[in-house]
Amino acid sequence: MATSHAKWNVVWHLLDGVFFFAALISFSAEIVIPTMIKELRDSALLLGLVPLVMQAGMVLPQTFYVKMIEGLSYKKPAVLLCAFLQRAGWVVFLLSLYWRWDPAVTLPIFFVVLAVNSLGSGLIMPVWTDWYAKTVPEKLWGRLLGTRHAIPAVLGVALGILIQQVMRAYPAPGRYRILLILTISFYVLSYVCVMLVREDRHEGLPTHDGKSWGSYFMDLAAILRRRRDFLLFLAAAVTISIPTAVTQAFLTKHGLTHPGVTAGITGRFTMLYFGGMAVGSVVGGVMSDRMSTMAPFRMFPAFVVAASAAAALSAEPRVISASWAMLGVGWGIRMAVMLPAVVRFAEPHRRPSYAAVLFTVVGVSTAAVPPLLGLAKDAQLLAFPHLFVLCAAMALVGWLLFLQMPAPQRQS
Repeated sequence: MATSHAKWNVVWHLLDGVFFFAALISFSAEIVIPTMIKELRDSALLLGLVPLVMQAGMVLPQTFYVKMIEGLSYKKPAVLLCAFLQRAGWVVFLLSLYWRWDPAVTLPIFFVVLAVNSLGSGLIMPVWTDWYAKTVPEKLWGRLLGTRHAIPAVLGVALGILIQQVMRAYPAPGRYRILLILTISFYVLSYVCVMLVREDRHEGLPTHDGKSWGSYFMDLAAILRRRRDFLLFLAAAVTISIPTAVTQAFLTKHGLTHPGVTAGITGRFTMLYFGGMAVGSVVGGVMSDRMSTMAPFRMFPAFVVAASAAAALSAEPRVISASWAMLGVGWGIRMAVMLPAVVRFAEPHRRPSYAAVLFTVVGVSTAAVPPLLGLAKDAQLLAFPHLFVLCAAMALVGWLLFLQMPAPQRQS
């Protein structure tokens, strides 16, 4: 959909993405948070709870919220409200670190804050997807998303150096206070950029007013019954998302098990992960817009397979660093192309519904696996090499599914 504010919106969407993902890098769920949890309590189960809490918050509210926001003439107020909920909890956690650093206090506060932030992320996803598609020209969907991720990923290399220095120079909890202050600063700048995006009023969009919840959920289920191509896409997305989430959850801890390795190695992991993400984001965005929607999906699972397989071979720092780099490339491609693919499946007025179905199915499917595997690891039923072998095998299945996937065809 063309917008009268295209150039203005592209600038502020780009800066929003730069600051938002810089915040995610500064206190990353993949590297910084696992290191913090390991210092508080060395438990693989707790590490597995991080993606569980994040996914639960992401998936639980989406399908309910879509009924209220799909068809609204303006999406921006809902985006701003959800974005505030998505970010505000980190201020509470920062204040708690000035009060007390103790596993019995810090960990419960952290997981409550993570749950609230994740709830905001879940609420924002379907409305933000539609808002983005309506405020950015379609020909730029993939490339702008790729650039939004690539620039902060390049910045992530510099942030990785900073994280490395902070982790080495300051003991806990001081190191995490510094990183949270940086994170919150980036979130504030991101929020200002969201406020500056302009949205035209959209008249006459169908809504769910007067529709019962039963009818509404039947409409959502009908998407999967009618759209076999979208159903196949969901199956492939789930099959690749599970090993990706598991590898992200445990790769840092696996690397920290190598003799002589200290928390400072997380800076190197950060640099390589987000450096790879920068490359993947650019490549994925260009491929999605200029080649075909499915072309990137036939590439990025290979990097997940390679990252998991390498981690299964060794916990040596160079091997884990290479795994993070490959995982970064694959994840960067995925982030740049997932939303454009979904909105190209959907009729314009059903974009929030399609996004909610995708992220709900993927989230429910991936939420329980990491903590279950963490529990098995703590019980010594499963070693990290075996876990990463399972990830590589499942990612390979996802790759094969995407190789069979036709390009999405939007229904009128």
